[in-house]
Amino acid sequence: PLLPWSQAPGVEELRLELEEALRQAVLAQGDTENLFLLAERLGEDLEVWEALLERLPSQDPRRPIARARVARLRREYGV
Repeated sequence: PLLPWSQAPGVEELRLELEEALRQAVLAQGDTENLFLLAERLGEDLEVWEALLERLPSQDPRRPIARARVARLRREYGV
């Protein structure tokens, strides 16, 4: 994150913009490694976890992690 300890309004706004641009780029690219890293970083982003689950091969050892996270987030979000 950009200057993670800064609470200056301009920095916080720019940090959010950069994080969203990164999120959109990773989702558009669809690379499983980058999706996994982003999903772990964002933690509670259902869309990112769902995209990861869609793209992971059936034998990938991270698949149960993604499946469990998607199920929990869907329950929590009432989806």
